[in-house]
Amino acid sequence: MAHGYAINNPGNIRISATLWIGQVVPGDDADFVTFSSLAYGYRAMFTLLKNYINKGYNTIDKIINRWAPSSENNTLAYINHVVQLTGISADTIIDYSNAENMQKLVAAIAYHENGSAPSFTDVQAGYALTGEIQTVQTVGISLAAVAFVAALAVIAYKTLKIK
Repeated sequence: MAHGYAINNPGNIRISATLWIGQVVPGDDADFVTFSSLAYGYRAMFTLLKNYINKGYNTIDKIINRWAPSSENNTLAYINHVVQLTGISADTIIDYSNAENMQKLVAAIAYHENGSAPSFTDVQAGYALTGEIQTVQTVGISLAAVAFVAALAVIAYKTLKIK
């Protein structure tokens, strides 16, 4: 099993000052965040990508250049792989509110980071944890489940002051 999947961090998000919902502290890795479940790892990816898009990193080309800089990666190969997996061109503007494209993008990044395809059910569970209302329609999660997860997130946020 790839290390990113083993520590429930399919995007290989590095440890930083950000304390993520679902983050295990201390984690199992000195450099990368460990999450309590893959769903929380995917949730963090969606949250990070939303921040990127809001800051103008809104195409696959711009997103991957920021996510996986050329100082550490073969960024061009990474971009080409994500384009191939998603069917979205490198210069198409990514709309965060398009749940289908966001889930394809997160799944493609996870695939590239870990060398094997992720469970799309886990990707969808991570999207559901973001609280995006469109998730209910897109992945068929019951309103009660979404409300329960949202309530837990609010409690965690108020109690722990985390992102």
